Amino acid sequence: MKPKVVPAATGTEVGKLVASGQVELGVILVNELMAAPGVEVLGPLPPELQNYTVFHAGVGVGSKDSSAAKALIKFLTTPSAGAVFKARGRSRLKRERDPDDTLGREVER
Repeated sequence: MKPKVVPAATGTEVGKLVASGQVELGVILVNELMAAPGVEVLGPLPPELQNYTVFHAGVGVGSKDSSAAKALIKFLTTPSAGAVFKARGRSRLKRERDPDDTLGREVER
């Protein structure tokens, strides 16, 4: 059987390959597919195939305006910011305690 995988260096390239018809489907971060002209997002992969990217925010110790940076980080966790993230293909994951972690840390699920 002839291999059908076409590697692409960026999400933009995946979108162009799909939109041009050079490939039948693309698998990449949903927000990158949503931004690709000529591409219809069909939906997420099944949960057992999903892999989530978790983002963290921090303020540098040398920040010139750490209070503004902290305010932005706080805002990014509000429901109104969450609605914008969701509209752009991002989703908030449930936090739960990892039963295998003896330090009691939380994990994203």
